[in-house]
Amino acid sequence: MQQPIRIISKANRRLYADAIPGHFATNHSHINYYIDMSELKHNLSLALEAARSIAFHFSVVSVDTILCLEGTEYIGAFVARELSNVGLGGMNSGKDIYLIEPDNNVNGQFMFADNLRHMIDNLNVLILVNTASTGQTLSQARECVEYYNGRVAGYSALFSNISEMDGKPVVSLFSGADFPHYKNFVRGKNCPACAAGTPLDAIVTPRGYTKL
Repeated sequence: MQQPIRIISKANRRLYADAIPGHFATNHSHINYYIDMSELKHNLSLALEAARSIAFHFSVVSVDTILCLEGTEYIGAFVARELSNVGLGGMNSGKDIYLIEPDNNVNGQFMFADNLRHMIDNLNVLILVNTASTGQTLSQARECVEYYNGRVAGYSALFSNISEMDGKPVVSLFSGADFPHYKNFVRGKNCPACAAGTPLDAIVTPRGYTKL
């Protein structure tokens, strides 16, 4: 693993992330950069700023529930607060917004306990993830919401390498354009590092990475 490269968000110049070059494996792909959003998710002032940027895009969208994935719970809570702020006068002004995080069943599918299902059933759900590299997590989250009779109000990611999902824009703080050399190889196919015999540097999980 090489030294991280500090990247400033084009969407909000107050926000930054570190791109760490290397050979990484996620659940869905191999990537040549790990995009570290730890500061955004765990630093109070940065999380608040990130939430304001995200909430701005959904002020005219009805949101009843925010589905928080991959460690975005704190930002999700701030997004809910921004959306429901009476002073801002948006569509969600004064609304009580649910914040939920799914469990995983033995097949790796998202699921919800019975006592949480009413927070999705017939409600408008904003899906918030840390990283949308291939879109697979967003797609899986959409299927889960629809299975529990919810409606996807929108998609948001701290970093997204895709611009839309099912005709809806993926609102992100960082995009692939911010990291011009970022590449992902689905399930490791055609990965040049693998072809060159370069061992993996780390395994990436929703909460971070673990060196090998």
